Amino acid sequence: MSRPIAHRGLHAVSKGVPENSRAAVLAAVEHGYGIEIDLQLTADDAAVVFHDDTLERLTQGVGRVRQRTEADMATLKLTGGDETVPSFSEVLDLVAGRVPLLVELKDQDGALGPDVGQLEAAVADALAGYDGPVAVMSFNP
Repeated sequence: MSRPIAHRGLHAVSKGVPENSRAAVLAAVEHGYGIEIDLQLTADDAAVVFHDDTLERLTQGVGRVRQRTEADMATLKLTGGDETVPSFSEVLDLVAGRVPLLVELKDQDGALGPDVGQLEAAVADALAGYDGPVAVMSFNP
């Protein structure tokens, strides 16, 4: 509560900085802002920094994030810039504990139901060695 939190990073498509991108994360770090990011799960059970469960709004791709591998997601160019979709581990390395992170786990079963756990496990694994202020949340109870 002592500083602003940049929602999906400090992004501005008009400046070529898409939401949840490496550039948006680094811009927030440079300003000393906390960062809220969103995570989705890939077909190979990796956590990637991406808000929507489908690709159309934020990339030129089509379909669901869950149908793509982490390597495939890393090739998809984000709309409004020259960047591709970052992995959660990449973002952790970029932030390196310099500012607080608020990590939202997007609902994976589409019904806020109990068919979840793989994204949570991937995030727990990635955070196991992370040394920085972080909170993890989800709207799925």
